[in-house]
Amino acid sequence: MSLYQKGMLAFALVILIAVATVLLLVSRQAEREFRQYALLYSGRVQNIGAALTAYYRTHGSWAGIQEALPTLAPTAGGQQGQGGRGAGRGGPTDQAGSAEAWDFRVADAAGNVVAHLAGQPGTTLSAGEQAWALPLAVDGETVGYLLPDAASARSVVLGGPEQQYLARVRTALWTGAAVAFVAALLVGGLLMRGIVAPVRRLTQAAEQIAQGELEVRAAVATRDEIGQLGDAFNTMAESLARSQTARRAQTADIAHELRNPLAVLRGTLEAIADGVYPPTPDNLDLALAQVQTLTRLVEDLRVLALADAGELRLERQLLDVRLLLNHEVEVHRLALQAQGLTLHGVLPPALPLVSGDSDRLAQVVGNLLSNAARYVPAGGEVWVTAVGEDQGVTVRVSDNGPGVPAEDLPRLFERFWRGNPSRDRSTGGSGLGLAIARRIIEAHGGRLWAAPTPGGGLTVAFWLPGAEARSSPL
Repeated sequence: MSLYQKGMLAFALVILIAVATVLLLVSRQAEREFRQYALLYSGRVQNIGAALTAYYRTHGSWAGIQEALPTLAPTAGGQQGQGGRGAGRGGPTDQAGSAEAWDFRVADAAGNVVAHLAGQPGTTLSAGEQAWALPLAVDGETVGYLLPDAASARSVVLGGPEQQYLARVRTALWTGAAVAFVAALLVGGLLMRGIVAPVRRLTQAAEQIAQGELEVRAAVATRDEIGQLGDAFNTMAESLARSQTARRAQTADIAHELRNPLAVLRGTLEAIADGVYPPTPDNLDLALAQVQTLTRLVEDLRVLALADAGELRLERQLLDVRLLLNHEVEVHRLALQAQGLTLHGVLPPALPLVSGDSDRLAQVVGNLLSNAARYVPAGGEVWVTAVGEDQGVTVRVSDNGPGVPAEDLPRLFERFWRGNPSRDRSTGGSGLGLAIARRIIEAHGGRLWAAPTPGGGLTVAFWLPGAEARSSPL
């Protein structure tokens, strides 16, 4: 069964149960009320009421009514049931005149029971009982109530006209129930169609995406749960499209990055093999340099693959970030000086300890310094600063180079992305350094970001949680 068919079946069952329940309850209540009405205005009850009214008019109160009740009941029709037929009303209860006398209660104007044919007085009529009791009036003033018991109403034998009236009532109820069922089912069908239609559109869009049409989006017309599902589906489709585009671009970038050193390596080796180049150390060093480039690229890709899979292993230990930064500054100072750059290390006397992998963090700092050295022209300056904040340590590598446009800052950590697409490997690198740095920092529970340097240039910063913050409970 389709979702629409299941929904309509569920609607039909719920509506049928509701309509049938209401029909039965209303039918029973209507018959009960009609029997009560027929009983109250039958000749027998009217005669008993007339006798009770005469008693009150004679005595001026209900005093002694309990003792007089057995004699008043036979006078009003008695156990021989002559009162019903003698009343000349031809009411529905007249046919039950041969039955034993009914039980009833007599209450005063306040609802206090003053006489009970088959019991003792002393109770009080409820509001519901007072509502359907027969009022007893003397000179236009209600002085009491006559209330036959419930069994009396159930024992009423209805005549032909009364049975026909009840039959017409039941027919009207069944007709109304059938109309209500059909109307509710039609409304339910419209509502179900409104639910199923967007689900079908989502299904069609999912099938198209499964066939590779990643540009397909589902139309969202509501803000309910179905609309939220549509929004989530479209977000997923956009993510898939971006991933597909990124994967294709990454495959092309990897092929490009591998092709260049392989082409140089192949050309050098072929030239040596053909005798064009002699196998001198200089020519062999050129080939070896390309092998080293390939080795670094493959290692970078391996690190990224491990990070993506959540399997990047960290040899954690308590680290003094200040000592690590001082060491990296000294290691890279001469290399930057050779390019005409000045490297400054501006570090406080002490920093909070962090729990981290010293080799991986040194790799991050080295990648940031290499990136700065690659893009800052000769005569520029690079600063390495650190400060303890937010229960951790923030490290910044800033330069006064040309910087990066604000619209390109979010892409700075994308794989194989270069600020200047025209750069080749010799000037622009492989484009993996910052991506690797971000993965390593995130694996340490930190974050990495880029921002313009005040006065011009680029600042790449990362924050690492302190060792105490990592060990404290959440």
